[in-house]
Amino acid sequence: MIKYDLENKDYYFDKYVNSYNNERIVELRLSMDYYEEIYSEGKNNILEIGNVLGFYGYCEHECIDKFAQSDDISRGGTVDNIDALDYDYTGRNVISISTIEHIGMKDYNNPTANDGLDAITALDKIRNESKTFFITFGPNHNKNLDEYVKGNLDDYDWHGWCRTGKNQWQYTEQDIKVWDMKHDDPYEFANGIILLREKS
Repeated sequence: MIKYDLENKDYYFDKYVNSYNNERIVELRLSMDYYEEIYSEGKNNILEIGNVLGFYGYCEHECIDKFAQSDDISRGGTVDNIDALDYDYTGRNVISISTIEHIGMKDYNNPTANDGLDAITALDKIRNESKTFFITFGPNHNKNLDEYVKGNLDDYDWHGWCRTGKNQWQYTEQDIKVWDMKHDDPYEFANGIILLREKS
């Protein structure tokens, strides 16, 4: 069971692997709860887009990351350099942490950037094909993705968190104010988190 309204004691702090003073302290706790929920079906049904969980010991699943380099890949698992647009998600439980907003942007020297429009294509593909999905991202990085999701909120079970301090986050449920939160303002890194899940 995922607990959305986290207290400070619930946060996932790891000073050594980039989970300190940033959005990871919330995203990782939530995603690990989701992972444990779906793991009972078997690790072969789990697909991660973007190489994140392997760094925190959750690596017994398939992971794709178009731009992952050997230095970026956790020692615990393997990552396939597959484009999220080319994958068949049918029957899979898909998890993606702060990755979708980068798809189609110029990030990671993407040679086919298109102002983030590929993120919308990837999101629709995941939503239409997957069994379940759990996708987090920070608002105001990919404006096209933000506007698309905001225009189709009824398609998702969505949740938001706003940063209220260096290591403090407030669960805002479906309060639209989370979409106004900006990167590095007022705190370093993301100041808002959006979570998208499938409609039940």
